[in-house]
Amino acid sequence: MSLAAEILAILVSKGRFSISSLAQRLGINSTSLEVEIDRINEDMKFIGQFDDDMVEFNQVSELLCAEKIRAELGVFSDRFILNVVPETGSTNDDLLDVIRSGSAQDRYIRIAENQSAGRGTKGRAWLSIPGGSLTFSILRSISSKDTKKGISTLPLMVGLSIVRSLNAIANIDCQLKWPNDVLFHGKKLAGVLIESVSVSGQHHVVIGVGINICIPKILMNEVDQPIADLYGLGLSIDRNVLLGKIIVEMDGILERYFTDGFDYFRQEWCQLHAYQNQRVCFVLPDGQKLEGDILDVDAGGALVLKVAGKVKHFISGEIRINV
Repeated sequence: MSLAAEILAILVSKGRFSISSLAQRLGINSTSLEVEIDRINEDMKFIGQFDDDMVEFNQVSELLCAEKIRAELGVFSDRFILNVVPETGSTNDDLLDVIRSGSAQDRYIRIAENQSAGRGTKGRAWLSIPGGSLTFSILRSISSKDTKKGISTLPLMVGLSIVRSLNAIANIDCQLKWPNDVLFHGKKLAGVLIESVSVSGQHHVVIGVGINICIPKILMNEVDQPIADLYGLGLSIDRNVLLGKIIVEMDGILERYFTDGFDYFRQEWCQLHAYQNQRVCFVLPDGQKLEGDILDVDAGGALVLKVAGKVKHFISGEIRINV
């Protein structure tokens, strides 16, 4: 954990400190601590400093509130069970535990101000601070007929719902990156992690979503890929309003998806794919790298590449852009 991340973690979990006591806890001098706080506060005052030499974490956006979110759901509000918590390890893990306990309820939504152990794809940690992210998970119980039809394209549908919502509410031009990222000008703005489990013959999926709202640049620079946040795009959006919009949009898309399948959305998805018809480096799960042109996404959600003159379909791997 970097010094900046450690400072924020301590202030988020432990509350107000004096500069001297926090520096002692971190094993650094007060001057070094103040320099690091200034770096954290470069664009937004994430840490407040007071005349009595005390510092504390600032909530940088409005608090999440179940009633405010429910108000945004309108006539659909009765479909969903909303559970907002100040902090948890992972909203996905929470819902997986609910499923395994036999207490699964369709459209149960777990929303956290802060995730201390949020997960992205490929085992990556998800960056999260209170108010700086929108992190939530939705439990969906899938009927046997839908399971038989296949739900491998579900991550693509979730990504599409996020892009539609962001583009509508923020009037921006987000795009998709196969299979489950949302980009703005090539930088990751949001991600999706879907996990599934069957209990007593009933299949359930947990749809985890993380959206960057306002993240310190010093932390963004530590991530192993370019990322963006809404604040950096000059946007100030009530997270409750945004979440309500996403929930309704996603629910509508999934209802159509379970009826008509991915083909109904396939053209729209490809039009929003940031790397459609582009040459990319494609990294296979075993680390092998291929050069190819992205042609399409097939009916099963596989990425279609033209590699060395041959058309190939890939169900897993990672797109990287040649520099």
